[in-house]
Amino acid sequence: MFDEGTNEVVAAFSVTTPKEIAVTLRNMSSNLENNLTGISSTIQELAASASQIHANQQNLNTTINEITALSEKINEVSHFIKEIADETKMLGLNASIEAARAGEFGRGFGVVANEIRRLSDQSKTTIPKIAKLTEDIIAKVDESNKKSENSLSASQEQAAATEEITAGIEEITSTCEELNKIAHSL
Repeated sequence: MFDEGTNEVVAAFSVTTPKEIAVTLRNMSSNLENNLTGISSTIQELAASASQIHANQQNLNTTINEITALSEKINEVSHFIKEIADETKMLGLNASIEAARAGEFGRGFGVVANEIRRLSDQSKTTIPKIAKLTEDIIAKVDESNKKSENSLSASQEQAAATEEITAGIEEITSTCEELNKIAHSL
């Protein structure tokens, strides 16, 4: 359209044939379908990755539980060492008493008995250090376990979201196929 007062074009008309519309619709539908195929492929890779992360987290949880069990065994061994140290100290004390009774003949045995008691005391003072280290290990393992469980939960949520996206893309792809059929029928 032309404005005679200003001599300017104020509007234009375009005539599009149904065939041109069909071609445009087919091209758009094809492009959309190709893009959705690429997105679907990427999401499948993401889902596979999420599954691998989930499996790795489960393996990590198993390893963490094994470390916890080993720490408990260390505590059991430490308790056993403490009992041996206590008994050894008593044996050393009894040996010192017997060495004193033997007088001059037991003097060398008395030195050995004192050394046994000293070693027993050293063993016994090491036990709390071992216990503290195993407590620290257990605390760190518990912390790692909680973090691992959080990661496991997040990977499960990611997998669920991926499934929802995949379902949505399949629905859109189906709609594209229908549009393509309509475009071909025009």
